[in-house]
Amino acid sequence: MWWGGGLADELTGWLVIHGVTELFAIILAGAAGFMIGGAVAFPGRKSRLESMRGAGEKAAMVIIGAVIMLFLAALLEGFGRQLINVDEVRYAIAGTSLILWLGYFYIPRRGEVDRRD
Repeated sequence: MWWGGGLADELTGWLVIHGVTELFAIILAGAAGFMIGGAVAFPGRKSRLESMRGAGEKAAMVIIGAVIMLFLAALLEGFGRQLINVDEVRYAIAGTSLILWLGYFYIPRRGEVDRRD
């Protein structure tokens, strides 16, 4: 490796084992904020308070999911990052979690209806 004294691969493996899940949770939290902000900025036929209340209820569910994801990231950071010393295994765990999160968020589910207010 041309930088980091040969430690870049190890550092990256050390970070990505929990970073994939953590970054998805941060994106979800930002999306929840955009939901509330959009409801305030563009309330439609509702009052701003009613619009914000409805968006806040939906955003609260998103935040609950983000908190669960952050908890899982903390477990990966606390245990997986310390107990797994092989970089290839860390990369495999990060890749597997990336595939699982992408599948969870982007594969359409049967029977779901797009309910936009």
